[in-house]
Parts: sequence; C-alpha cells; structure tokens
Amino acid sequence: MVVKVDETYVLRFGLPRTADPVFAVSCQPGAQLIQFTAEVASGKVKAGDGVALSLAAGKRRLELAASAFRGSAEGKVVVEAAVALDGRVLDLFSDADNLVVRLPGATETYPLAGAKSKLPDFRRVCLTAMPAPADRR
Repeated sequence: MVVKVDETYVLRFGLPRTADPVFAVSCQPGAQLIQFTAEVASGKVKAGDGVALSLAAGKRRLELAASAFRGSAEGKVVVEAAVALDGRVLDLFSDADNLVVRLPGATETYPLAGAKSKLPDFRRVCLTAMPAPADRR
C-alpha cells in the first residue's frame, strides 16, 4: 500500500495475513531522498552495525550502505539505507517478480506481485512532487 505521512510517501510491502510490513520504500521529495527499510533475520548483523545492503530484482541490483537497528522480534534487525531520489532507483521494482534483500549472513526474498500495482502511483507522487530543476540548488 502507499501511504502519506507528513511530507513522506511510503510504499509498504507485507506478506499475506501479517500486520507489519517486512519491507518499505519511502520518498521525501522535498529533501530529494528515497529510503529503504527491511526487517530481516539478523544473521551476522547486530543493532548499531553499519552494513552493506544489496537489493536485487531480476537483472537490476542496488548496493547500499545501511544502518541496523533492533527488530520487533527476537533474531530480527531492521536495516535502513537512503539514497538521492531518482526515478531509476524505482525501476528496481518494475521488472521482476521478487525482490532479494541480502546482507552479511542473511538473505530474504519478497514477492513483488502486489507492489507492482501500486508502483505507478508511488512513482508519480514521489517524482511529481520533486522541485523543478531550477529550484534544486
């Protein structure tokens, strides 16, 4: 689902019959940022660690520097990474059936079927709310 909180738009990925999202992408058009958040098995990562995060879907891959935080369940961590807002980053979600999230000691796979229907709306609100090029200084 796509939700708006203040000046942030969030695309939340959840597994069927679960209340909390397992993965979320949020954009802040005014700040020109897009943030990825995932709750995954902790593996070798502890809360407070800096970690290499890899997102892959089909032939597309995005490598990010992320921070780890305590997850909501035992054996889980939440990892967060932010990059400059760019439409090409959102292309990661459009061409494949699954998103693979990797970090040291853990790999999670999330189906993208439900998210694909919301991606055009998410892309529109994130990219059309961006300041015009002359305003970006």
